[in-house]
Amino acid sequence: MEWLDQHFREVDNFPRPDWGEIYQVVDDKHKDADQDSLWCDIARAWMGKVISKLPGGYSLHESENFIVVSNEEDKYNSLLLSFLERTLSRILSTLKGIASDDGYGKYIVIVFNDIDDYYAYLSYFYDEGGVYGLSSGVYLNRGYGHFAFPYQELAYAESIASHEMTHALVAHLPIPAWLNEGMAVTIEDMITGSSPLRMDNEQFSRHRAFWGSEEIQQFWSGEAFHRPDEGQELSYHLAQFAVNALSKDYEAFIAFTNSASHEDGGEAAAQDVFGSSLGGLIEQFFGDGEWAPAPNTWSKESSNNARNSDGFAAGSLKR
Repeated sequence: MEWLDQHFREVDNFPRPDWGEIYQVVDDKHKDADQDSLWCDIARAWMGKVISKLPGGYSLHESENFIVVSNEEDKYNSLLLSFLERTLSRILSTLKGIASDDGYGKYIVIVFNDIDDYYAYLSYFYDEGGVYGLSSGVYLNRGYGHFAFPYQELAYAESIASHEMTHALVAHLPIPAWLNEGMAVTIEDMITGSSPLRMDNEQFSRHRAFWGSEEIQQFWSGEAFHRPDEGQELSYHLAQFAVNALSKDYEAFIAFTNSASHEDGGEAAAQDVFGSSLGGLIEQFFGDGEWAPAPNTWSKESSNNARNSDGFAAGSLKR
């Protein structure tokens, strides 16, 4: 894979692939190759370069569908890979008609032992000067989509992995962030056996005090999921409540999710599939108000965030 070397540049001490150039070389010179094997080789070569920039002890571990890079003990890596394989199958089954495993190459998971290394790696994917909440793990939907986590005990790592894998398996859909996150949190709770989120009196009071006409537009646009205050937490709660309400008729939910667009927060799809505005969904929780998505009021930055809840621009990914 020596031809790959010229298509990397070092930024923030990590090798950053130019995926546009790499895709072009593959199309021009390697289109007759076994594409799955080729992209697995590209992924391994890329991760080898990443490992070379990390402290000693990191190595590559593989299963049928995953490549894990970590410096943890073999038992940890083996258990994590087994969980990832089971979770992949379960999400595809649970979100049948929505989730997709199409693409070439294996899924990549990087487990960073040092939190500073983790944030240094992520810095490339964030807009300079932006303000973001803390991160426990992300699916990076740019180029060759991949996962990055700071080290966690296995039980918590499984929770993060199930959440981020849901993002990966719906990355082919141009859905709004609230729908993306609502499904991810719901799947995470289901797979890890977490107690379902309930709107008790304390939660209800917090939501009523927070949400107004400006804040709900941030929810629909995706901007609220990047707030550094309690708005981020409440956005995840509200997204889960919304998905739970809409998915009671799963066939209708499939139709809605496959046609929902980040550009209007899913409003047109809701009107088409459910015959009503998404504003009515919020009225169920908080009563009358100006709750419907109003994309004409969103900033350009908000619109850019609308598709991908992790805040990274979607690219032409292989997985």
